[in-house]
Amino acid sequence: MKRILFAVGLALVLGNAPSAFAQVGGGAASLVDDKKAKALLDAGDARYEAGELVAALDLYKAVLDRYPISRWRFLARLKMGKQFLKEKKFDLALDQFRRVAVDDNKDAEQRGDASLQVGICFFEMGRFEEAFGELRKVIKSYPGTPYSNDAYYYIGQAHFKMGRFANAIEAFKNVGTSIDPAAQEAEKLDAGKRLFVKIDDKDLSAQAGEAGVVVTAVTSSGDKETVTCFPVTPGASVLMGSLRTQLGDAKPGDTIVQLIGTDKISVTYTDKQTAEAKLNVTRTKEIRVVGNARVKVVDGAFAEAVGAVVLDKPAFLLVQDSDRDTSARSDEIEVVVRTKRVIEENPGGEKAEKPASSIAAALEAAEKAEPVFKVIDEKKVRLVEKPAEGAAAGGAVHTGAFIGTIAIARQGETPNPSAIVAQVNDVLEIEYLDEVSLEAKPATRKTIAKVIEGNLNPLQVANAKINDEELKFKTALKTSEALKNIGNIYKDLGLTKQSVDRYKQALAETEQVARSYGALNQRLLEQTYVQMWKIYYAMDDLGRAAQMCLELQRRFPDSPFVDDALLLMGQVSQKQGKFQEAIGVFRRLAALKNSPLAPAAQYAIGECYEELGTVQKNKIYYDEAFLAFKACFEKFPNANQAGDALSKMAEYYYSKEDFTRALDLYEEALQQYQDSKFIDVVLYNYGRCLVKMKKLDDAVGKFNQLITSYPNSKMVGNAQKIVEAIEKRKAAGAAAN
Repeated sequence: MKRILFAVGLALVLGNAPSAFAQVGGGAASLVDDKKAKALLDAGDARYEAGELVAALDLYKAVLDRYPISRWRFLARLKMGKQFLKEKKFDLALDQFRRVAVDDNKDAEQRGDASLQVGICFFEMGRFEEAFGELRKVIKSYPGTPYSNDAYYYIGQAHFKMGRFANAIEAFKNVGTSIDPAAQEAEKLDAGKRLFVKIDDKDLSAQAGEAGVVVTAVTSSGDKETVTCFPVTPGASVLMGSLRTQLGDAKPGDTIVQLIGTDKISVTYTDKQTAEAKLNVTRTKEIRVVGNARVKVVDGAFAEAVGAVVLDKPAFLLVQDSDRDTSARSDEIEVVVRTKRVIEENPGGEKAEKPASSIAAALEAAEKAEPVFKVIDEKKVRLVEKPAEGAAAGGAVHTGAFIGTIAIARQGETPNPSAIVAQVNDVLEIEYLDEVSLEAKPATRKTIAKVIEGNLNPLQVANAKINDEELKFKTALKTSEALKNIGNIYKDLGLTKQSVDRYKQALAETEQVARSYGALNQRLLEQTYVQMWKIYYAMDDLGRAAQMCLELQRRFPDSPFVDDALLLMGQVSQKQGKFQEAIGVFRRLAALKNSPLAPAAQYAIGECYEELGTVQKNKIYYDEAFLAFKACFEKFPNANQAGDALSKMAEYYYSKEDFTRALDLYEEALQQYQDSKFIDVVLYNYGRCLVKMKKLDDAVGKFNQLITSYPNSKMVGNAQKIVEAIEKRKAAGAAAN
């Protein structure tokens, strides 16, 4: 089957969703609790947009604390995780993202986003091998989404940073090629968005070559443009191209599709040979121009949205709706403007006292029932399409932006007949009927602004004080983290005294927080334990690091950091050469249900057995290591460690001279785990296996792949020597003949 599909921006391909992800499932919270949780989430968003990040995070946390089974908890965690990621608090971010990317969350958009963010966290931490595993899972689990395309991008960036330039190029080639196979063909185009043309035709792709396939776009208002579509990757059956669109009079041949609101676009290409053996068949697709309207109350320059209007001053209104630009003159639309007043803030309850802080106010508001309004006044207002900036007088107008004003008069005074009356604290509501949009039915678009006294410049935020004590301990923890990082830098430079001084300062800051505030805030005390174990571990004071891990497990058995603590304790024992002790700890972690660190623990068991075999020169431990790696691969096939475990299994077979089994595993590793950190070793040993099996040409191919793809690998030198030896042997054989 040969198809021509059109996608108006990736968001349209994936469907028209509201700005917040659809919330589905995820618990049995009541509708009332869900409404309260959503109110807290919205309050947090408002604080975030106002730049009050601490207040926003507190409100998101309140969603989790007060409504732990609400369907909105996942979105709250996702927002918290993204803020922690921006602040480079990677452990906290990872914890939040992992709690979103769970099966209990029925919102696939949120799971896909969270899964991608886990990979980005590892990328930002420089833990590229772990990032590869997470990002490949995103590509596999969420094909045809923006998350899949972003995953390819970060895979390419990671390979680039590691000097694997050939791998980076392959990954970058796939950015933008992940298209949902189940996505419907777009029937509508929002003017100003890019028009993407997708042709699914394997025969045509093969014929296109470097010249591509020319597609023609013709509008009903007279514009005509062409675009060349190329295969998304060499040999792919899908060809893609795109054209820029904008509102305006037709200018054929300028590579931009000019549109007006009533336009239809006809897109055609010539199918040189169909599946029915017909030649030069014209394929055509027609789409309509529409636009999703946006309604705003703006400043006097009609530029920035505002959240309030001033009594006795005009309100400035803006509607952006591209499909209402239907002529060369300034077109007009109509909106309904009304003022509303709260008549019952908390039906069925007593009026609450004024809360003491902005956070308390948001929490109090969430506990209240939805306010009841009555309409005070209502007017219809005509808005006129405004010309573009710097446009000549009398010229054609094609902006799709409609503007107008309405005076806000004080209720009780004799107003201008065209004004709308209100009082301070009333709500001004603008309503517009979007008759033609990307949605199936006409949609009502609304926006609101609060009526205030005085002046909009500057807008003051009431009750926005930051708690001094809260600021102190959060500053202290940030100072501790910064000192630890400085200590790590000194340590890497070999400046031992300076690094120890910084670590001790970091410990002093953290201990002060634990003494001063830990008894009052258990979550804070938990964070101090985590911070202190990291500092001790960085100082190589492994005993105290393990002691802090044990204390964390004892006092906070349900902490999300218990897994990390167990892993660290095992690593401490492994580093100290106490391999049997380490194996015991790793087994405890590997047995934890749903632990994200279980695969790492199972893999570490194999490493411990390998080291035991080396230290005690006992081959039995290598057999135990093989079984541990095999268990890792079989129990956690999608984990970051799966590819490495497979490589270790192959090495075991190589050491036993079971080359056939080794080759099978090496081939599987190359196909399924191309980003594994041991792929250079896999290629090297693959080549050695082939040499042992007398398949010299194939061996040279693998060694050359290693040399080209992993030029910085320590295996490259030996690979080059083997290739040279094989070439000399072949040359000598040819001379002898």
